[in-house]
Amino acid sequence: MEYVIGIDGGGTKTKLTICDENRKILGTSVAGPSNILSSGYEVAKQSIMQVMDMGVVRQGFSLVDCRALCIGVAGGARRSVQEDVASIIRGTGYTGKTVVTHDAQTALMAGTDGAEGILMIAGTGSICYGINSSGKTCRVGGWGHLIDDEGSAYFISTHILNTIMRAYDGRSGPTKLTRLVLDYMELGTVEDIIASIYKPMMSKHHIAELSILIDEACDQEDRAAFDIVEEASDALFKHVKVAVRELGFGGKEFNIVINGSVIVSNKYINEAFCTKVGEYYPNAKVKALDHDASYGAALIAMNC
Repeated sequence: MEYVIGIDGGGTKTKLTICDENRKILGTSVAGPSNILSSGYEVAKQSIMQVMDMGVVRQGFSLVDCRALCIGVAGGARRSVQEDVASIIRGTGYTGKTVVTHDAQTALMAGTDGAEGILMIAGTGSICYGINSSGKTCRVGGWGHLIDDEGSAYFISTHILNTIMRAYDGRSGPTKLTRLVLDYMELGTVEDIIASIYKPMMSKHHIAELSILIDEACDQEDRAAFDIVEEASDALFKHVKVAVRELGFGGKEFNIVINGSVIVSNKYINEAFCTKVGEYYPNAKVKALDHDASYGAALIAMNC
């Protein structure tokens, strides 16, 4: 029986989905991170090899029967990343049709089933990607946490820390974010926060975790937290505005697919973002993913 493989290679996990020719999911498997840009080649190789072994070989599927494979990874639009990932796939024993693309494309496919639309991802990082009925694509943002990723968890967390330090210095009024962060990090003083975040082992993912505190601070009616929500939601909406303009979606019905912990799960940011969309684009529908990006990758493989 012929089948296709879709893989979502993320920064925290790698998920594989197998589908038959009728789009029925035949099986899935999950392994560790496979973002070559952040985790490195060897870690990505181990995760991809593992997810292929668990989801394909151990489940009794023959690689010969796989009609096509698509994998979406961060940075997948770069030739060097495509070549590295393709070499890993070949190392699993699969030699058939292989598509390596970026994870925004696979997620958009999962959300729109191949129709035109816009994807706004806001998790640890952020990126907007869209495509119209003519096949024109548009990418906005997603240039990494050091110079971009506006509206992301990392963006929110650095703004939280900046707010705390300004309050500590007296450059702004007190904020309830100070106590929330101290309790979350199990620290005693603001100086301890500085000592902790500048430790060599403190990664962007560790810092990004602080973003979950923004909802709690808003629940406590903290003015500084509301300001951060406004800035983050506005940054995300500006991504979409550019995509709408470039793809010619103004005045027509279209879908905005949202994905990522910030824009989906952070209540106040989700509500602020959706309100802005409704005010500017009343014909747009904001929706979360029906299926994950590995399923979207399988759909791309199916259309090869």
